[in-house]
Parts: sequence; structure tokens; C-alpha cells
Amino acid sequence: MRHAILGAGGVGLALGAALARAGHEVVLVMRESSRSRYGGVIDVHSRLYGDLSVGARAVERLDEPVDVLWVTVKAPALHAALDRVAPRLTPESVVPLLNGLDHPRALRARFGPRQLVGAILIEAERTAPGRVTWHSLHAGISLAATAAGTGTDARTEADPGHRTGTGSGDRTGTGSGDPTLTGSGASGGTGTGAGEGDEARDGERRLARLAELLADAGLGCTRERDPASVLWRKLVLLLPLALATTAADGPLGIVRRRSEMAALLRDAAREACAVAAADGVAVDDRKLLHTLDTLPGRTDTSLHRDVTAGVRPTELAALTEPALRRARDHRVAVPALAELTRRAAEQERRAELPAPHRSIYPKGETS
Repeated sequence: MRHAILGAGGVGLALGAALARAGHEVVLVMRESSRSRYGGVIDVHSRLYGDLSVGARAVERLDEPVDVLWVTVKAPALHAALDRVAPRLTPESVVPLLNGLDHPRALRARFGPRQLVGAILIEAERTAPGRVTWHSLHAGISLAATAAGTGTDARTEADPGHRTGTGSGDRTGTGSGDPTLTGSGASGGTGTGAGEGDEARDGERRLARLAELLADAGLGCTRERDPASVLWRKLVLLLPLALATTAADGPLGIVRRRSEMAALLRDAAREACAVAAADGVAVDDRKLLHTLDTLPGRTDTSLHRDVTAGVRPTELAALTEPALRRARDHRVAVPALAELTRRAAEQERRAELPAPHRSIYPKGETS
């Protein structure tokens, strides 16, 4: 299959290398400032794969047909990145792996039912154009279709820990009010007419195909029935972790050494679960806290790295605003999340200039 990676940062490079290693044709869609310094080879340093070098073409604008378009830019760069994809292109599947809750609506408006909803659990850091350090020992992707008829009204209990299985999940959920996440059509209806049934079956077919190729590439894939659970299951883990590491200006081990910050992290995780539950996705907060307690102390987040490196804009707003908005809508109290958000924003304001010894890439360059 032919794959295009829109956004050659840490996630995009790690994903592209895994697909290319499995024999798939991969093209990276890069900005000219990065493409001019890219040598045509993705170099990976990984505790999971070891050192790996695989060839992959790079283009500044995607105007050739591909089977799958993976969208791996960060939320603030989404609209600018989509301008680098020719409007006439119709990939069989469009898979965004962005953080947050709001991006599926924009992508569905552009690509229709070809857009799936995805989330990836991985810690990967781009160190130069085409070079990536893959920190995590596990990498797993969750996928769900947004086609009409794929949502249900049952709640889901999601495991926020790392998942590397390849089986089909049976989770369902009411999701948010966004029809893109609940699986309803653009009109907001929830019927299951013939056209909607065909769309749902097509979505399941594409999910099965992607799950198989990801497994062959060494990436676990969990198929979900509800898009909202895909996004929330990652967000309940990432949001408190990203805010705490940014506010503490250090990895998880630094957070744990500061009793007040460690307490805020745990309280924020519980609050995130409460908001998710109010939004129709039940998450076991005990499992989430266990995951946070057992992550290595070196665990860091891209938000903290971007803030430190002087990359602007960061994805702070994309992570926090949808969750805080839903908390207000559902009248869920989130004092710890609000306090960590305030501290992270304050740290972002203080760190306008990158620290040379901790920079990842030149200021403002994200792909």
C-alpha cells in the first residue's frame, strides 16, 4: 500500500519507518525548510526496534494518489498542513493521530467518511529532519470509524494503559455531542438507513485492513466501535501528564519528587476521568492511576519539550480547552486540571526562548 505521512515529526517519522520497514511505500509531506535538509532516509534510534534506517521520499505538497493519508501534525498546524494536500485527492482512508477532541470535525468536513478517528500511544522525539528517537518500549494505535451507524448508546469502560493487542475491541459509548464522534451523519441524525449501513460496513472493512497492516509493521492496533472512546482514552492519560510535566518543567520523575505536584497530577487524572464519563465514555480511574504510578520516571511529553524548545504555538490549548469546555457544559468540577493548566500556561510564557541544551528543533519548526 502507498502511505503518505502529513507531518514528519516524532510520531510521523516513527510511523513512517515502521511502515517502510514492513515493505510499504511511504512518502513524507514536509515543509520546504525541512525537506531541503532531509536526505531521503528515516533514521530511527529505538529501544523497541534498535537502530534502523529506511528510505522514504519527501514532497512539499501531496498531489499523487495514496491509499492512506496519516495526519500526524500537531493540532495548531492542522489547517496549514491540509493546504499541502491537493483538494482533488481522495485517499481510501484518512487517519489523524492528533491529540485532543476537536480535530475530527474539521477532517470529516474535508474528507467525509474516509476519515477515521485514531490515537497513538508512543513517546518519539524528532531530533532533526528524518531523524527520530523512539523512547517508548511499546507503541499502540486505536482506531474507529466515523461512518454513520457505527456509534451506539452503550457506555464504554476504557483501559488507559498501553495496548498492543490486535483484536477488535467491543467497546461502545455515547460519546460527545459532536456527530463526528458519535458516528452520526453530518445532519446529526442517528438512523441506520441503507446508505448509512453501507458507509458503516465500508468503515469496518477499512479498519480491518489497517489493523492487519499495522500488526504486520509491529504496531499493535485496537479497533473500537466508538470514536469518542478512542480520543478520551488517550486524553485522560495525556492531559494530566502533559500539564504536570510542563508545569514542573521536568519529566515524570521530577513531578513525583514534588508532593504538591504529584497530588495535582493524580487529582487531575481523576477529574479527567469524571469529564470523560460525563461525556459518555467511562474510564477506570484506578487503572489510570496505576498506569501513571508505573510509568518510568524519565517519561516526558511533547508539550513540555515544545514549551522548553520555544516552539510556538504549542498544543496546550488543543489539549485543555475541549476538556475544560466539556467540564463546564457537564458541570463537573475540575480544580486540579484548571490549576495545572494555569501553571503550564505560566511556564509557557516564561519559556519564550529555548534552552539550547534541551532544544529539539529550531523555534517554530514542527514538521
